[in-house]
Amino acid sequence: MRRTAVLAAGLLAAILTISPQHAVASDVPAPPELAKEERYLSNVISVTLDGDMAEVRAFMDANPLTDFLEPSGSIPKITDVVVLEGNWGDPNALRRVDLEGGYWAHERVLTNDDDEFTYQIWDITTSAGRFINHIHGEIRFTQEESGTKVTWSYNIKPRFFFARPSIRNYLTDDFAPFMENGLNGFAAAYAAKQS
Repeated sequence: MRRTAVLAAGLLAAILTISPQHAVASDVPAPPELAKEERYLSNVISVTLDGDMAEVRAFMDANPLTDFLEPSGSIPKITDVVVLEGNWGDPNALRRVDLEGGYWAHERVLTNDDDEFTYQIWDITTSAGRFINHIHGEIRFTQEESGTKVTWSYNIKPRFFFARPSIRNYLTDDFAPFMENGLNGFAAAYAAKQS
């Protein structure tokens, strides 16, 4: 009886530690291939910060946008970010973003240069994720006379052509406020640091 209880406890512990959210990089489904630009539906926002590009970029590296994102519409709260492979920020680094309700998505870095950071998101388990093949995100930094312009593009490739109207509504109704709140929160934190 004791042996059965110990075995059961061990089995339960093993089940609880093997996350269904792909705890190791080798369990993560391969990312879909990136598509031609016209295959994506996009939302683009920008903000100009009072500082040079190197300062703004360094601040974002130390204070990632994920720190400022809040739930919006059908987008759940981020509960954890787990790096699965590489150092986040390096090209090909891989991480899992855990979301409230037991959902998750996987992200990988595509490029990381002085003036841009690009990434891909796939394996999205939320209800909206059923219609999303992948997301190609871009954050670009442009030096202007008034400061540094940060432009965030969120480009969704629908899984099915018929899903395009729903994805457009999702971008407008749910993702636009999610992005705006995140980028505005980042801008406010940057301004507070400068004061």
